[in-house]
Amino acid sequence: MKEEKLYPRRWAVLTGLTIILVALQFSFIVPGGAAALVFMNYGINPMQFSMVMSIPYLSGILFGILSGVLADRYGFNKVIVVGFAFALIGAIWRAFSGTSYLQLFISSFIMGIATAALNANSAKIVRTWFPGKSNSVAMGIYVAGLSGGAALALFYGSRVTVLTDAWFLSAGLIAVGIVAWLVLYRRHPDGDTQIQENISEYLGIVLKNKDVWGISIFAMLFFGMTNVNGQYCVAAMSALGGGDPAAILEAGSISTVNTVIGCICSIALPAVIAMFSRLRGPVIFCMVATGILFCLPYFLPFGLPTWIIYIILPVFFGPIMAITKMLPALLPSVKQEHLGAVGGVQSTFQNVGFFALASYVLSPIAMAVDPTGGLPYYQAIFVGVLVVCLLVAASLFLFPNVRTSVAAKIADDHAAAAAAGVSADAAPSAE
Repeated sequence: MKEEKLYPRRWAVLTGLTIILVALQFSFIVPGGAAALVFMNYGINPMQFSMVMSIPYLSGILFGILSGVLADRYGFNKVIVVGFAFALIGAIWRAFSGTSYLQLFISSFIMGIATAALNANSAKIVRTWFPGKSNSVAMGIYVAGLSGGAALALFYGSRVTVLTDAWFLSAGLIAVGIVAWLVLYRRHPDGDTQIQENISEYLGIVLKNKDVWGISIFAMLFFGMTNVNGQYCVAAMSALGGGDPAAILEAGSISTVNTVIGCICSIALPAVIAMFSRLRGPVIFCMVATGILFCLPYFLPFGLPTWIIYIILPVFFGPIMAITKMLPALLPSVKQEHLGAVGGVQSTFQNVGFFALASYVLSPIAMAVDPTGGLPYYQAIFVGVLVVCLLVAASLFLFPNVRTSVAAKIADDHAAAAAAGVSADAAPSAE
């Protein structure tokens, strides 16, 4: 197990990792900001548009575990570079898709290979370079890239007038991200952990670990819930405001402010969670509050109450974004050399949540409540979000009540090793 160390290039590596996340998230979300242009250019219906928005996450489902396993064996740098090479190919293909929906669909699927490479290995990369107290802040900065990329995409996409400009900008950002990663990344001073066990043997160990399945179900529900909000909040607030053009503009402003505050909270507040000894209590509180606050605005008048609630909301769900991605490194039953495979399993479930929860679970239920897609439809959606938040809280009991930070986890491992009369590096559960 590594002592807490301050590696000289740790912030450079984190910067490179965050840049490629922002570039990828921008590329996935920008069609949502430019939705009207996408509909007109490709002549598609809402269901086809929903499929395009969700198809990159299907790639994450299919290639998540493989990406983690290959990173454990060959190093995460190679896997990330290859994954983003596919993303660049897909982005360039999308830019030349013309009016072909099939090409748009396939190119978006290819771009999604990068999300498998990134999500499967982010926890391992951050844990390797930040093996101590700064881990929660580092993971918060990284996860803020999700909200940051989405905010940029929605802001730019809603203002672009030529769709191919958005496609070429996406390709350019991914290319810049690859260059930034190659320039900023360096081989870890202690050597990048590469497992020498037979892949089938250690993957079997990971897949038999019920704690790994527990944190993966948690990630599926949590990130699926955040994606529901990202897809529906602007439309829901617009319906709440009666469809008035001024209400639509105000809904966009509320959503943007909420996203920016979410970025800040995901960076700053995991350290507050780390002040607690164990994770379960504060996370349950945060998830119950998140569910109530996501649901409440749609049963109140649109305006000041909406602003207040959406400003407060990120305080509760923002830090959980970073905590969720830290979970593989917090499990006592997981070795560091297996973190890629564990991250791959968690990434696969996370992408199931992104792919399925909004479009294929909550939306059909809400359509049964209100087939017209009016305000009752969105009220049903966000009541569903409340239920999902309660399920997220319940899923905390599927794995141990882990420590709230990697630093505390390291201290526990040292204490256990000392009690056993062996060195920390020799401890069987060493990270």
